[in-house]
Amino acid sequence: MSAELNKLSEEAQSLARVPLFKRLEPHELEHLAEDIAQVNYKAGETIFNEHDLGDGLYVVETGSVRIWVMDEDVSEVTLAELKPGDFFGELAVLDRGERSSSATALVDTHLHKLSSDAFQQFLIEHPDASIDVICEIAQRMRQTNLLVSKRAARNINVEMEEKSTIGQRIADKVASFGGSWTFIIIYLSCLVGWMAFNTFVLVHYGHGENGAEFDPYPYILLNLMLSMTAALQAPIIMMSQNRAAEKDRLAAEQDFKVNLKSELMLEELIRKQRMRDTQMEELNHTLAMLPKPMQTKGPEQPTSDK
Repeated sequence: MSAELNKLSEEAQSLARVPLFKRLEPHELEHLAEDIAQVNYKAGETIFNEHDLGDGLYVVETGSVRIWVMDEDVSEVTLAELKPGDFFGELAVLDRGERSSSATALVDTHLHKLSSDAFQQFLIEHPDASIDVICEIAQRMRQTNLLVSKRAARNINVEMEEKSTIGQRIADKVASFGGSWTFIIIYLSCLVGWMAFNTFVLVHYGHGENGAEFDPYPYILLNLMLSMTAALQAPIIMMSQNRAAEKDRLAAEQDFKVNLKSELMLEELIRKQRMRDTQMEELNHTLAMLPKPMQTKGPEQPTSDK
């Protein structure tokens, strides 16, 4: 087999090193090499963009390719980094739709490009390669599923804490302390102590008819301090409540996004499963229509006449 490969063209020998084409016979490799185009991309050059029309399958000969998409925050999310022997662009070729992601060469890259019609014909003629393509698609779907799950399961509390200002953090602390039994007990103790000190203690000290009362009944200064405390505490608590409402809103929005992504992924899985079932039916129908080899019969034995 290796001797036969050495007799092939350079293009066919390079295809023989690709795992997707490893089951092909030498003459099949030579025939496939006639349908494959050679393309080169410089480092950082875009191979295709998301939503472009799928015009072919790419196989990495040398170099490295990054597959990525833009998320809702207009940030690039890397789905995969492909090495020599890997292929990409198969989804748009199979369903003849738009590209689902973008591809960029990380370094100077040499690619094999197989047109849509040639790739589908290749799958029909080589069912084993179809299984390899399906397995590769399933593996990438698992990686994408894991990536989406990680990005969807964000910790809203951590994100809000990282973005909060010093004033917002102080407001949260004040609201948390002001709504606790510790604050109520301390506040009641201060009120009772203030009134007892001015009513019973200071009246026995100092000089004058009323002794040395600092804030005599009806405790006007105490009422002023209570009013000021309530006036300052109310807007601080409202600030904290607004932040809590913002957290609840973001959490609800995050739950919606997770549910929506799960629903979309489920619909995509069902769609791709139906597409695979249809393709398998077409393959089985095509194989059934192929002419069967003629069976050779042995020489007939002469019959003896009686």
